[in-house]
Amino acid sequence: MPAVKECINIHIGQAGCQVGARTWELFTEEHAIAPDGTRDLGSPDIDFEDDSFSSFFHETGSGQFVPRSVFIDTEPTVINDIKASKWGSLFHPESLIAFKQDCKSNFFEGRTMASAFKIQDVVLDRIRLAAELCGNLQGFFAFHSVGGGTGSGVAVEVLHDLRDMFDKKAVFQPVIYPSQHYSSCIVEPYNCIFATHFTRDVVDLSIMLDNQAVYNICDRNLQIKNPHFFHVNHIIAQCISGVTGPLRYETQLNATLPEIQSNIVPCKQFRYTFLSLAPIRHEARRGHEAFNTEEIVKELFEEQNTLCDCVKLSSNRYLAAVLIMRGGGAGPRSADPGKPRETEKYVSTNAVLSTLNDLKHPPASKSHARSIKFVPWMEGSGVKVGIVNAKPVTPSTKGFPLAPATRQGILLGNNTAIRQLFVRQYLRFLKLYYHKAYVWQFIGANGDDDTFAEAKESVRGIIDEYEVLMRDVAAVEGERLGRTGSGRVSLVGGTERAEQRFTMTAATMAAATARPNF
Repeated sequence: MPAVKECINIHIGQAGCQVGARTWELFTEEHAIAPDGTRDLGSPDIDFEDDSFSSFFHETGSGQFVPRSVFIDTEPTVINDIKASKWGSLFHPESLIAFKQDCKSNFFEGRTMASAFKIQDVVLDRIRLAAELCGNLQGFFAFHSVGGGTGSGVAVEVLHDLRDMFDKKAVFQPVIYPSQHYSSCIVEPYNCIFATHFTRDVVDLSIMLDNQAVYNICDRNLQIKNPHFFHVNHIIAQCISGVTGPLRYETQLNATLPEIQSNIVPCKQFRYTFLSLAPIRHEARRGHEAFNTEEIVKELFEEQNTLCDCVKLSSNRYLAAVLIMRGGGAGPRSADPGKPRETEKYVSTNAVLSTLNDLKHPPASKSHARSIKFVPWMEGSGVKVGIVNAKPVTPSTKGFPLAPATRQGILLGNNTAIRQLFVRQYLRFLKLYYHKAYVWQFIGANGDDDTFAEAKESVRGIIDEYEVLMRDVAAVEGERLGRTGSGRVSLVGGTERAEQRFTMTAATMAAATARPNF
């Protein structure tokens, strides 16, 4: 068995800590670890010879398994809730770090507090101690939101210092981006644009998450009419469990953080990805659907199952994708009624590849099916497939009606549609900044007007890079079709309404960025 390569998880701010708490609860259930850190050796579904899970847990001399994690928030409420919860004794007390002053939803306030209160020094010291307990550290997961002050300002300082200290290690960033129609504070666009700008060169892979998209999944798939953060965080935890499965279990195809990065990020500037999870069904529908490999793979590429608010995926192009299938269970029923249904211990790699080929090139019998499209230079491959032998685990938490399944799929997709998130927040930023709304609060927290301009141009650069890519794709596809023009590639940058097609041309951008002198 190959040597274990450890990962350290960093949870910053209220959203990062709440998602982290749900994620570690699920991890412990998956690996038969009790809330006090001891392991249930009598669990029938656990392979106790497989120690791959120690990539996320450290075993102490007393036999307790402690998460390789650090939680940090400038306001103590969430950290105190974790300490007082059923799982409070699971974490090392010194890895739960809280201060007594909120960042006031202000990016510069967070950066100022990180320096004035030596927050990043305390956090980096704790991360260093966690790294010393690792024999072969491969990288970090940094969970945070970019809408608030702590998740944007403090996270930027921590990530920059983390990159300086561990410049050879991979840094993955599951980040909660502001929603299109839901906002927790008015100045979210400022914090979001600043955080995006300052983390542009210090993170290896960003996994974009969106509360509104998860709300829609809870409403549509789980029939939860009034979803709460409780439900949202559990869905996100399921996705994080799926994407980290190859790091915590024995797999048929090896996967490490650098391998995932090298397969999903073709160029440094195109490192923004989304997650998709299947199946997601209410427990009442458990006996009415098969959840076989073909259905799961098809669902993963459907727009409604993505965890960020991107529309018109079929009009955009995939740069790359990582598809992870997990579990086993019942196989297809035999044509002979007298022959019992065959069972498959693990998911068949051939079945996954066959379904992917049908999605890329629909057979004549399924000409009505909508195909998934990759950039022209990736048509022959583009998808890395991983098979995790362990069955998925549905949390036993009361009030979360997710149906258990013997198989589960997770898609980490790199698609040009992700540009819509940046355009949406960029336009919201411009609307506020045009009128200098709330700028005085950021200037008063040691900000300056030059930083506003730099951040605006930085995010504008991200948008422009995606537009250049899409125009290149349109040109190549146009040549193959024997005509000039954009082919069928959508240059949609963002939509205020799902049906509105919006092209961010140079003239439109110039008009949007123009503002009077104050």
